[in-house]
Formats: sequence, C-alpha cells, structure tokens
Amino acid sequence: MSIFAQSWEAADEPATGDISIAPPEELSVDVLVVGGGVGGLMAAYRARTEGARVALLSGSSGASDRISSMNTALGYDADDSPAALFDDMYRAGGYVNDPSVAAALARRIGPEVLELERLGVPFHRAGEHLARRQAAGSTSTRAVYTLGLVGVDVARTLLQVLSASEGNFVRLAGAKAVDLLRDDDGRAAGALVYSPRERRWLVVHSAAVVLATGGAGQLFARTTNPRGSVGTGQAMALEMGAQLADMEFVSFEPFVTSRDTGAAWHDLPTTVLREGARIRNGLGQEFLDLGSPLTKDIICRAMVREVMEGRGTPTGGVLYDIREMDPEVVDRYVQVKEALRSYGVSASAAQFEVSPAQHFLMGGVKIDSTGATTVPGLFAVGEVAAGAHGAHRLAAGGGMEVVAGGAIAGQNAARCGLDAGPGASVAPASPRPAVLAAPQSARSERLMTRIRTALDHGCGILRTGAALTETVAELSEIQSELTGADEDTFLLRGTRVAMAVAESARLREESRGDHWRVDFPQRDDVEWLCNLVATLDDDGNVSVRPTARA
Repeated sequence: MSIFAQSWEAADEPATGDISIAPPEELSVDVLVVGGGVGGLMAAYRARTEGARVALLSGSSGASDRISSMNTALGYDADDSPAALFDDMYRAGGYVNDPSVAAALARRIGPEVLELERLGVPFHRAGEHLARRQAAGSTSTRAVYTLGLVGVDVARTLLQVLSASEGNFVRLAGAKAVDLLRDDDGRAAGALVYSPRERRWLVVHSAAVVLATGGAGQLFARTTNPRGSVGTGQAMALEMGAQLADMEFVSFEPFVTSRDTGAAWHDLPTTVLREGARIRNGLGQEFLDLGSPLTKDIICRAMVREVMEGRGTPTGGVLYDIREMDPEVVDRYVQVKEALRSYGVSASAAQFEVSPAQHFLMGGVKIDSTGATTVPGLFAVGEVAAGAHGAHRLAAGGGMEVVAGGAIAGQNAARCGLDAGPGASVAPASPRPAVLAAPQSARSERLMTRIRTALDHGCGILRTGAALTETVAELSEIQSELTGADEDTFLLRGTRVAMAVAESARLREESRGDHWRVDFPQRDDVEWLCNLVATLDDDGNVSVRPTARA
C-alpha cells in the first residue's frame, strides 16, 4: 500500500521495550515539513496548494496551543497597514531585525488571516470587521483572536483541510526527525525519521525541508515552553552547516502564575492591560506606565526592579489584578478563565501572583524573506528561525510569524522541491536511538540541570559580563564531557544551542530589547547595530561572530 494512503498514528513517547534498529523504510516527497504546530501546518497547506507532495512530521503542536491572538494588517484604516505593522516590529526589535523578513511577514499576514477565515477558523467579529485587541508593544489594535485559543482553532482547521486533501499528503503523527540529510552537493535531502509507538524507521527523501520545530525554552529552569522544546531543530540545522542568528535575544513572559498552591503554571495575557487589568507590587501600588506602548521586556525589567528593591510579594512576585475588569471582557480570555478555575477564585476577587518565565527565542536559524536558510533546500519558520523580530518580539507576534511565515516557507519550499524533481538519492543513515529523546539516566538528569542552571545564571532578564563568562565556561565543560559519547547526542545538541545563546550574550556589550547588560546599560548604535551569527566549526564547537547590519 502507498504510504500516502495511510497516516502513522504514533505517540510522543516510545513504547516499552528496545528501540528498533531494523533497516528503515523509504519515502520520496517534494517537501518534508518537520513540526506539527501552526507554522508546520501552514507550510504544509501552502506547499500542497502549490501542487507538491508533502510529508508532515507532527510530533506535537508545540507552543501553538497557547497562541491567544495574532497581529495582522487588514486595511480597515490608515494605521491598519503592513507598513504600520512593520514599523511596530522594527522599532520593538531595536532595528536589528532583518527588514526584508519583517516586511514579508507584515505583507503576508492579512491575506493569510482572511484565507484562514474562509477555511473555517472562527475569528471573533465586531460587526462587519474582525475584532481586534491591542497587544503589548503595539501602537494600534492589531491582534485578531477567537473566543477559544486561536492557535488551537487554526491548527484544528488546517489539519482537517490537509487530512481531507486527495492524495500526495501524509501525516506522520508522533514521528521524530532524528537527523537531517544532505546530498553530495550539500543540499537538504530529507531526514531520518523514527516512529516511537510503531518502532519504525523511515528515510524521507525530499528536495526541500521546512523546519518548524519551535524553540529551546526547556533549556531554562522556568519556561512557558512545552516539554521537548530543547532546540533540536536549531542544533540539527547547525550540523547541516546553517547559521544561527540573534541567539542572545531571549524573551520572558511577564505574567506567569508563581504561587506554589499545587495548581499548574498559567501564562496570562498582556492584552488585558488595555482592558481594565492592573499590575501591582506587593504593597498594592501600580508601577507600570500604561500610557505608553509597553513591550514585554520593559514590563519584565520593571517587575524585577520592584522585587529587587523590596516591593515584591513575600515570595518574589507581583500581582496581576483583574478585579476591576468587565466580566464580559474576562469571559473572552480563555487563559484567564483557566487560571480562575485552577485557583478556585472569581474574577471579582482575583489577584494572581505572577513572575516572569522564559518564553521565546528571537534567535534561531537565519532565513531570508522567502524562508530559506543558508543551506540550499532547507527552510525554517517560527521560533526555530531568526530575522523577524530582532531584539524583541511584539506580543501577538508569534502567531503572526507562524501563519505568515509558514505560508511563505511552504510556498517557496514547494517551488524548490518541484523544480528539483524527486527527492535526492542519499544512502539511508544508520539509526541512532540515542538522539530520539532526553536520556533518563541520573547522569543525564544532572547534566540537564547543569545546563539549565548555567543559562538561568547568565542569560536571565538582567545580565552581567561576569555571570556570562561563568555560564560559557560551565557550558564548555559540559560539552567536553559529552563530546564523543554517542549516547549523549541529545544533550550535546542542547548544550550547543545553549552555548550559542550564552556566547552571543557575552559578546554583545550593550543593552537592546530583551538583552539587558547591567554593565552596559545603554544601546550602542555605533558598535552594535549588527547581528551576531553562530556556526559550528570542524571540531563541533560553536563559534560566534558579528556580521554587518541586517
């Protein structure tokens, strides 16, 4: 039976028993999409509409399940234009975004939102127009939303549409890319894939690969990222010879519930600041200037200052106060309602204790305005990619990026794959069970804890040269312990991504966006209006250097 007539339904975790090392099966497609969130689904959808044969690895939905709104430009008035959206992105990004990438997203998002509505995504409406919210950092009300979580609604709709397409699409549910493959000319040529539940190996041959694997938040101790977000996509791209850019810029979500009551963490939206919510310190005082378009980096630093100067709550947080919000407005926020249920309080009495948690990497695989990386045939979209956001990502910018960027990358990957013809012929790689999942040994757990402790020490909201030097030294020591041990490949990949973050932050001696150096508190547009790029040298070490301005 043709593999296009079936769908692998595999779990995220391996079944019990030994991992199979049987010879892999083979599949040839035009485009392989690695990642099952909104970015990957958009790429698969647009690749299919171009006529490409597509395989989608959907190990999990990643952070897409938490997208609550997305910035867009729909032309309802003079401020609702791609140019105005670009201006907000470029300003927030400290002018080190790649302007061609940001402009391409700003132009593409409006048409793609309307296409998603046509496909059935239930965007909330206000009369004849789509309803909008003003997200943190935006100068206008740009963000569309649904009455659920828009990321969930978009993913569900796209998966239904793709699953109903006639032939030439296969979803490898739960399957994992273990290694990316190259042909003799250095072009992307597919991936070695493993299905944990079925214990099946598969070599997918394709002339174009789209990475949509998300971020690396699980390399930090406290993060909003889902389990598995350890930078595997970035690391595999490095191994292919791709460049990582802007890795020093790490965004923190300000309003993450922090009280230890047994309830799960909840990341609460910033858009409520324009709809009646108040942020108070431990003394009950408001401390944010809501008269300006506050970005999340400014909010986080203000929160840290309140705590450091003794005005935080007893456990080191601040208060997210929704007691004065209109109940009808509260009812439109799924994340807030989830937190109310979890903590067993009513909106009229709710003051959630919150503190920041790592949320998003602006850095990732360097792409151009077509979604292409520096490796021919390899494309990237979403948090795995760099260029759109520069030093800081606007709130509701992640949803915009995966929808618009996914469409761009999928369309161009399809054209690349179709032009190249059948997937390039490469010898099947040897199965490497060690890189499938995080090792469970006590030694591996200790090493992962060391990686997280090192990043938290040097690469938090406030940074110093001394702490960053210590972080780089610790990560270097960890890498030395891991190099050459095949069973530690998973951890080695995570360490390389962590090193790219830490070394980039150590080198950038200024403050810009989410990179705040206490010892260099000013922005320096003379020396540092540039991007830092990380590559892998012949010895497997991460090397970081500055490049010309994007």
